[in-house]
Amino acid sequence: MLRRYLLVLFCCLLPARALLAQNHAVDAQWPFAAGQGAAPLDAMHGERATLQGEYAYVPGVQGDALRFDGYTTSMTVPYRDADAQIRNGFTVEAWVALNTYPWNWVPVIDQEQDRQQGFFFGIDALGHFALDVAINGQWQTLTSAATLPLKKWVHLAGTFQTRNGRGELKIFLDGKCVGQLAVHGVMLPAQTDLLIGRVREAMLPFPEAAAKPQYPIWYSLDGMLDDVALHGRPLTADEIAVAYAGARAPAGEVLPWPTMPSGPAGPGRFGAYYATLHYQDTWDRLRRLGPSSDVVVRFDESPVRLVFWQGANYIPAWVTENGKWYTDEFTETYVRTGCPDGGDCEPMSDKQSRYSRVNIVESNAARAVIHWRYALSEVERYHGAWADPLTGWFQWTDEYWTVYPDGIAVRKQVVHNTAHTQANEWQETIVLHQPGSRPEDDINWSAITLENMQGHSQTYTWRPRPAGVLGLPDGPPAVTGPPDPNIQLVNMKSQWKPFQIVSPEGASADIYNNELTYFSFECWNHWPVAQIASSDRPCVAADRASHSSLSHLHWKLYAKTENTETKILMDGLTRKSPAELLPLAKSWLSPPPFQVEGTAYKSDGYDATQRDYVVTRAQAAGHSPLRIAVNASPSSPLFDPALLVKNWGEAEVQVQIDGRPAAQGKDLRIGHIEHLDRTDLIVWMRREETAPLQIELLPKNQPKAQ
Repeated sequence: MLRRYLLVLFCCLLPARALLAQNHAVDAQWPFAAGQGAAPLDAMHGERATLQGEYAYVPGVQGDALRFDGYTTSMTVPYRDADAQIRNGFTVEAWVALNTYPWNWVPVIDQEQDRQQGFFFGIDALGHFALDVAINGQWQTLTSAATLPLKKWVHLAGTFQTRNGRGELKIFLDGKCVGQLAVHGVMLPAQTDLLIGRVREAMLPFPEAAAKPQYPIWYSLDGMLDDVALHGRPLTADEIAVAYAGARAPAGEVLPWPTMPSGPAGPGRFGAYYATLHYQDTWDRLRRLGPSSDVVVRFDESPVRLVFWQGANYIPAWVTENGKWYTDEFTETYVRTGCPDGGDCEPMSDKQSRYSRVNIVESNAARAVIHWRYALSEVERYHGAWADPLTGWFQWTDEYWTVYPDGIAVRKQVVHNTAHTQANEWQETIVLHQPGSRPEDDINWSAITLENMQGHSQTYTWRPRPAGVLGLPDGPPAVTGPPDPNIQLVNMKSQWKPFQIVSPEGASADIYNNELTYFSFECWNHWPVAQIASSDRPCVAADRASHSSLSHLHWKLYAKTENTETKILMDGLTRKSPAELLPLAKSWLSPPPFQVEGTAYKSDGYDATQRDYVVTRAQAAGHSPLRIAVNASPSSPLFDPALLVKNWGEAEVQVQIDGRPAAQGKDLRIGHIEHLDRTDLIVWMRREETAPLQIELLPKNQPKAQ
């Protein structure tokens, strides 16, 4: 790589004695080779460096390069006394391919102490690179105006030269000088080890003032390094240009854009499935991945998915036909008296998923039920919200997602409290962005439509703002209507769009529009995927997986006990308009009454937490037919109903509607649910009605008694 080309060039231009004179004690070059393992070899002196953390050898400019994981990788070179040479000038250089921009300044080569001694050559959170040198105890900095590209090889170099107290810093990008700075005084070398690719001390994420909580974090360069070198003299501009041109680095993107995984694309057999979803090799190696660690719900008549992935802390996300992600958040508390250290207590802060877990309760042809359990913890020490002083138990939430083949789910949230004096946040409208995508790529400007049960609606629009400038978004200042909004449609750039329905009693909404952003919508990248101890880090570029928040919905409790509070929400992905969602909302919030005939079965009413009618078969009753009358009307329509028959047993069933047999298929789905002490029957129908109808379930193929 560069070392090799420089040696060839110098051999052609200089006599042997002059060439040997360039090999100062400080000179070091690391061309990297996979066989070196955790001890990269200095090709100039044969000394070994030390690699720590997760790393990999990958194809480089020529031969191998070193892949840094962004969090743990570091390379340390023991201090070599060459202060006298460095004082008079030096060159630092490397080939770099960034996967993401660093959380804050990260060194390519660092030999500094307290910014009073030594030098630093590195890259900032926006992609600028800089050479810093201690001159007379003051930190002199030369930073590039241009930002480095992502995923592509670039050659970086920096030189310092001085004579009689007058010196100059220069920086080079791809062989061209892109900056220079005159300095006056004496350089003060640092007697410290050379550190490559990782911060010397924990730092706040950039922008520091906006990051919350104010926890310094450890991190590394996320990308590849090749031919890192330190020369005991300032190379000339011509030498750097010739060396760059001769290297012939691979063109184009040499690192892939990762994609948040959601299972196979397109429709698939309906149901919930355990899976192990992989994101990126460097990220996966940091995790403790096991088989069947994630859950994906697929649908046979649409390409959408519902994903519980550990990269998002198992926070459920709907994935559209074109790979865009959406979630309705979780329960959260951020009251200083309730969340330790004044942080944000939420599953988003549970970076290692210590508390968050997911399991499939039920999956059959008619529906799937997924249980997600999590604690409300803060991000640094995993302490929980509102801890009980007597037991130590803090706030936990159980969520039960009942999902039907039409792509509609009911979300039941049960918060376990020690007292009811605290307030929780229950819903937040969050769009997740794949790496490489900006919020504007995923969200239309007219982003939110709110509607009430009278069919009145209002759409809320954001406006473009200058890119790269930190400020508040130019969004709607407040929700001004309609009254009692309980239906929301999120206008993402997809055919299938997220919707939410809640109870109209006490319903209200607000716009999330009060935090600083570099984009036209608010954007943060401390979640998903990120492993830093942060609950609020604004995106500075579209380099990482990120998310934007648009609104909150508020509505009344569904149930309350001494130690729990429960809310329910209907959501999913739809191609319907807000007006077309009204029949669905009415069918769930004002379901048609129904009556059960005979004494073998009794009605348990409509269960809004599961979106089904519930009937129980008497234990002593034989398998007689079940007949129910549903009194649908325009004000209480029937919309894709489900019927749960407890204790039905293992018998198969024939369904008749208004006296006519209905064949099983896409519009009629039947499943048996095995419990410890009984077998239930679940029947789902694709049907919309505004007039009364009769439904009859006829047992068939009844198992013989033993």
